[in-house]
Amino acid sequence: METRPVAAVALVAVLVLAGCTAGYQPSVAAPEPADPPADPSDHLGYYDGYWHNDSFDVDAGDGLTDAETEAIVARAMARVQLIRGLRFREDVEVDLVTREEFREEYGGITVGNVSGLQRALDNAKYEALFLVGPDEDVVEVRRDNRGDNVLGFYRPGAGDIVLVSESAPATLADEYTLAHELDHALQDQQFGLGSLRGRTLDGVNARNGLVEGDAMVVQRAYERRCASGEWDCVGAGTGGAAGQNSVPPDFHFGVYYVGFFPYAEGPSFVRYHRGQGGWGAVDAMYDDPPTTSAAVVHPSTYDTDAYGNATLADRSDRSWERVTPAGGPGYATVGQAGLASMFAYTLNDEYAPNRSVVERSAFFNFEDGRLDPRRPFTYDVRYAEGWYADHLHAYERSGESAYVWNVTFRDRANATEFERGHERILEYWGGERRTLADGSVVWTFGEAGPFDGAVWVRQDGTSLTVVKAPTVGALDAVYAPAPKA
Repeated sequence: METRPVAAVALVAVLVLAGCTAGYQPSVAAPEPADPPADPSDHLGYYDGYWHNDSFDVDAGDGLTDAETEAIVARAMARVQLIRGLRFREDVEVDLVTREEFREEYGGITVGNVSGLQRALDNAKYEALFLVGPDEDVVEVRRDNRGDNVLGFYRPGAGDIVLVSESAPATLADEYTLAHELDHALQDQQFGLGSLRGRTLDGVNARNGLVEGDAMVVQRAYERRCASGEWDCVGAGTGGAAGQNSVPPDFHFGVYYVGFFPYAEGPSFVRYHRGQGGWGAVDAMYDDPPTTSAAVVHPSTYDTDAYGNATLADRSDRSWERVTPAGGPGYATVGQAGLASMFAYTLNDEYAPNRSVVERSAFFNFEDGRLDPRRPFTYDVRYAEGWYADHLHAYERSGESAYVWNVTFRDRANATEFERGHERILEYWGGERRTLADGSVVWTFGEAGPFDGAVWVRQDGTSLTVVKAPTVGALDAVYAPAPKA
């Protein structure tokens, strides 16, 4: 996947979707298979009749036959094997579809079946990050973000790949997305991607930091060999398909930053551990994947006791019902990736221009005036540093929503720094500081802005508790004061 500056973004999504539609292929001569080695199992650079350094006299711009596509896929599989040091156990079916066929078959993009309770919990955590308002649905926001930007995806259940073409009939524009998705197929065949599941937003981002970081490292190595001329590649030198899509006017950068985390930080995480113990060290992590996004940002803390759990008592009264989706953990954890995205969103949002909470250089990595393709975004924003754990409960009452969120840091200094940053977030989004009769401080938001209601924040040592309710009067009903000793 290729990422351009914030004015234009393209996504490669790895999604579990049902069904696929292949586009029509015109008829042209296919490359001839090469002579196989005496023992093909000894040669990672060979797959199903094709060597990694084979050259094909084909023009993807004129469309590819099924046989040509199969030859290019087999050659790409040999190349991915050679880079990754692992062998495919079985063939991988690759379907090419036009953008129109993709929209018709998948409705633009499917984000999965999400229950009402799960949506409520998802919305609460994104509201806590000041990314979506109480009247918005983050599932729809993610769907809108992805609609015209998906280049391809691998389906772990089916074991096949769907690549989306901007041409009609559908054809393979370049090999880079193919290489990325083939690495996912290789991961699945070797390690079983279905067994790697994150229970929270932070857990998913951590797991995907390994999976996507692995695929991005392989993809970039593939691209370098194509660009250098070592390999003859379809689409080499054209910039690839990923750079062709522009950002729609309603694109939500805040939600995008949360989801882009694995692609930005995952490659550095994988390269660090590969440097420590080769690809074998990376392979071993599929049995023990990272569980926090902070461990991906800071690779040396993986599999250490640097992170733990945040505790949160349920102190709501009976008028509020806790949101506990069936089969889920009943709480949310956003992690360092979520916190960093909350601060970074103020760099793009037009609500309060020129009043961003962090400097551009704190999140964007520019190289010669362009985003660094190796690591375009940096999620070690200072206000999020020292994250140890967080735990969020969501509540509902007669169509109203509320949440209670505990964010814990490794030390008091990090907690204080986060409180300063969070206060700037409250101010940025139009919060007004009010001192109540008992001396406590709350922040209120009017209906004119994207967020409304009241927020109460307390720091206790290394932890902060944030409470959001529709009104100031409802705060104690959502989270009653602790009994006095």
